[in-house]
Amino acid sequence: MITIACILGPLMQEIDASVVGIALPHVQAALSAGPDQVTWVLTSFLISVAVAMPASGVLATVFGRKRLLLLAYTGFALFSILSGLSNSLTEMISLRFIQGIFGAALTPLSLAALLDTHPREDHGMALGLWGVGIMTAPIIGPTLGSFIAESFSWRGVFFFNLPLGMLAFTVTWLFVPEAKGARSRPFGFAGFLSIALCAGSLQFLLDRGEYLDWFDSSQIVIAACLAGAGFYGFVLNSILARNPFIDRHVLGDRNFMLGSCLKALFSVVLISIIALLPPFLQSIWGYPIVTTGLVMAPRGAAIMLTVVLVGWLHKRVGARSLMAFGLLVMALSTWMLSRLAVNITPTHVIAANVVQGVGLGFFFVPLTAAAFSTLAVQYRDVGTAFYGLIGNLGKSVGVAVLVGVLTHQTQAQHTYLVPHVSPFNEGLRHFQLPALWDITTPRGLAFLDAEVNRQAALLAYSNDFLLLTFIILACIPLVFFMRRLGNTT
Repeated sequence: MITIACILGPLMQEIDASVVGIALPHVQAALSAGPDQVTWVLTSFLISVAVAMPASGVLATVFGRKRLLLLAYTGFALFSILSGLSNSLTEMISLRFIQGIFGAALTPLSLAALLDTHPREDHGMALGLWGVGIMTAPIIGPTLGSFIAESFSWRGVFFFNLPLGMLAFTVTWLFVPEAKGARSRPFGFAGFLSIALCAGSLQFLLDRGEYLDWFDSSQIVIAACLAGAGFYGFVLNSILARNPFIDRHVLGDRNFMLGSCLKALFSVVLISIIALLPPFLQSIWGYPIVTTGLVMAPRGAAIMLTVVLVGWLHKRVGARSLMAFGLLVMALSTWMLSRLAVNITPTHVIAANVVQGVGLGFFFVPLTAAAFSTLAVQYRDVGTAFYGLIGNLGKSVGVAVLVGVLTHQTQAQHTYLVPHVSPFNEGLRHFQLPALWDITTPRGLAFLDAEVNRQAALLAYSNDFLLLTFIILACIPLVFFMRRLGNTT
């Protein structure tokens, strides 16, 4: 029951993010908002999570982890309901910001409670079960959100958190023990303000950069300067302060810091495929939404089966070997996706998704176990909060970078292909082309231009997936810099 309690919090937060994203078009129509305005429903939530998450670990050592978790469940569910009752966009954005503050504590403190209540040799299996819950949310969230919004009302996606929150509160209250060994320490306001400024500004920059045309916008420039100033202040606080906001033992732990870097990579891969693959299948290959969901679902099934298997293997095989194997399999899957160029079938897509699910499962469980294997118990709450923050920022970085590369590559490939659409191209002059591509008529040129756009986008997606492959392969050496503590790390 403790494991179930630790799963429910992260599951609720992840499902909330995905179902609300699906319901945004309905919210936009109901509240008469523009496309730019309605995205603030998600942006405000993400910024508040980024700002509040670093504080959750320190506050847990002051007020108690269990008390803070119960408060987070209550606040998250309450402000979710209030968001669903909103009658204006401004009201909803404000309430979503407060909801994010409460939601920031759910994942890190649930992970800390899971690690505390299981002996180190059982961390692999416990994390495997926890991973099933975490990986399930992105799979069922969009489907659930679509069903609720279409069958009932967009307000229902916010009310869904009430039964989940009540269940999580009850199970946590009855079965999760209070943290032992946590050492209360002063709350470093200077350090918190620095890291909050850095994380919040960086989250805004990454979330809004593409829409605002990046550094051509004064808002993005200001956000970048604030993020840099906040990071500089955090570094000074960590080095010079008598009581730094994040203890130096946490930042000086090699396994933990390398694990945090690899967690950012994991988040980049996990969210990038979710962001890239559906539009790739729908816009390039014309897959309906339902078919897209069906061909992506096997990835989730592969992850769930694999994390349970890896939880069992973790006691018998070194974590570094499992992680390296997982990275190689993930690289294979993104390479397979980069080769989906001509005459693909759903079988090709399913095969690539299953391979990726296996790789993610082999990587996730030993990574989390190894990251916390050398971190003392009293630093676990602070460590899980920092670990969660790095993961969230990794997701935002992944989407911003890969979507930006996709946009740039689409334009570059279009520029490269257009000169070949000419009466002087031998391929167009001497080979039988479809009647729609008649280069002597305006209608034919319009259809041909549409095909050029499609081919440019196809090449851009292929290059994006190939970039992911190289990023994953480049990170494999980091695994072997982690300390090896028998078969339980």
